[in-house]
Amino acid sequence: MSTVNEEKEQQQESKVMSTWDKMKSFEVKPFKEYIGPTGVWMLAYYFSSIFLMIVLNIARVGWSGEAIFAAPAYFAQLFLNYGLNAGKVLADPLDTENDYYLEKIEFNRPMMSASWIFAPIIIYVLGLMLSLLIGSGYPAPEGEYSYLENFYYFHERTVALTGDPLADNPGKSGGFYFLIVWIPIILSAIIGAVVAKRLFKDPKVHKSFNVVKVMVFNLIMGFFVGLQLGLMTGTVRISFIGAIVTIFTSSYDNTGFIFSGHYNPNAIMIASWFINFIPIFVITFVYMLYGPIEDRVLKLIIKNPEAQAEKIEAET
Repeated sequence: MSTVNEEKEQQQESKVMSTWDKMKSFEVKPFKEYIGPTGVWMLAYYFSSIFLMIVLNIARVGWSGEAIFAAPAYFAQLFLNYGLNAGKVLADPLDTENDYYLEKIEFNRPMMSASWIFAPIIIYVLGLMLSLLIGSGYPAPEGEYSYLENFYYFHERTVALTGDPLADNPGKSGGFYFLIVWIPIILSAIIGAVVAKRLFKDPKVHKSFNVVKVMVFNLIMGFFVGLQLGLMTGTVRISFIGAIVTIFTSSYDNTGFIFSGHYNPNAIMIASWFINFIPIFVITFVYMLYGPIEDRVLKLIIKNPEAQAEKIEAET
């Protein structure tokens, strides 16, 4: 009897040891292998976007700690309010001198309270849509935002934004959208391509910007940004049972996702998803071309002894 128990104990010990050996021999991949060239670009875009927000906010209000640390919240509020009197609250009826007050940056909404995380995503989803669609961002204020029109519907003048929103064709001249939307995309594409080439030695790897991952990520983030906009101007109700009923019956009503108000989350998601094919094309183009161009330049330098000598002399 004891022999049987000893054999069982030995088998259990051997199983434990084999499991431990497997755990010890498990090869942990470097962090770069998990994020890949696409993750490198995402990190580069995040930091580029935050940097431009801080620069523009300092240009707007001057050098201060608040200008730096409140920059993401300011731009998150600006874009999520769609340019509709962002930051205005209706004045007290007894206050005869003011029609509205300028409220502090709103931190009671998830994407504003966590603006250091979500502000770059908000601008990526809404930025191109607001800049390319001429009339977007400048409809006549309604309901909660129907106060006096001033400063292009923004509660303060925004850096490098010009154009008359009250005109028949308002236009969006100035460098605001170029600075806040395009510069981070261009910078992140170049930085991402440079860093990816040095992290991933295989040419097939460092040029492999995963378009599908970015498209799926943009679709998900587009929905959440649209949902935040929808909740600001209407009501949203999601019902799992209603979705099942809609899918498996011949009902013409969508009872799974019910929205009433302005800025339908689905419309925001789909519109931004299609428009953001533009930056995806730009980033993919830069990733594909940067490696061969750098290699070509280095070969020309190596083949040219004079240039190489000048380089060595400059370094010393």
